[in-house]
Amino acid sequence: MSVGNVALSYHKTEYVAGERQNSNQEPVFKTTAKNSQDRYTPSVNETYYTTYTSGGVMTGEEVSPQGKEENCVLPERYNGWKSCYMYYQGNRISEYELIQTAVKTGAITLDESKPVGWNLSNAEEALLYSKATPLYEWSTTLYSEDRRYVYRVENGQITGATAAYFRDGTTYLDVLNAIAGGTELSNIELYKLEAVFWHDSEAYDAAVNIGTAKRRYDTLTDMYQNGQLTKKQFRHDCYPLWLLLFGKDADIHNDEQFGKLSDFFGQDREKFLKKAFANYNSFNQSLVDKLLIEKGYHAYSGLY
Repeated sequence: MSVGNVALSYHKTEYVAGERQNSNQEPVFKTTAKNSQDRYTPSVNETYYTTYTSGGVMTGEEVSPQGKEENCVLPERYNGWKSCYMYYQGNRISEYELIQTAVKTGAITLDESKPVGWNLSNAEEALLYSKATPLYEWSTTLYSEDRRYVYRVENGQITGATAAYFRDGTTYLDVLNAIAGGTELSNIELYKLEAVFWHDSEAYDAAVNIGTAKRRYDTLTDMYQNGQLTKKQFRHDCYPLWLLLFGKDADIHNDEQFGKLSDFFGQDREKFLKKAFANYNSFNQSLVDKLLIEKGYHAYSGLY
């Protein structure tokens, strides 16, 4: 999916920061539909700037008391949007601050003939949605720039967002890295597994396959070093891992490939995770599944 083709639909359900009160207490967004008929009607008792340059500089002849405040670029009617929060570039800010940032940076120009929600949508599109990207080149699920939100896309349009983090501070990325690093699924909270699987099944499946491969390599290496497997048996049992890395070019008799295999699984955790996700190949994984499931590949170690 091309990120450039993703557009914002104003007639959507907006998501505002909140928390679902459940047993797991993970933070999510509450769905509250913004009233599309919320058009602004000026009061006879107030005068505000209603025209803004692309840089967020107010123009006009009259100004309200609020307009005299330092760095103020929004009319008073936006004050009600200071109580709903979200994350932007890793910082927790209000929807008011998001609109203000969009105006100040010239990302949007306010249209005071429209509802506040309309201008908020423009700010979200300019600062959040337009910068959405997948976690990896091979995946399609869109995340915010700071990876704090995962977006729902329908017919090429972003139609909603869900928090990609949990109450205890861990994120979807933390869960994916734990799985890929070899942590057994049974040792990870079920609600976290379900959340990541539900919102990004591609990355979840990749993490499970990478983690399985990592555990197998570590186990086989220990058995070989402890004399439980001969060199020939060790290489034989590593063949599925060869397939995962080298695909149809895998050759257990190739010493250069064996060296690369050892370097790949033996590097430190951070480098391993980064390289493993970046180079993950679903076609190579299908070769592994076919070998183990359809052909019933025999392992001297008894791992499969």
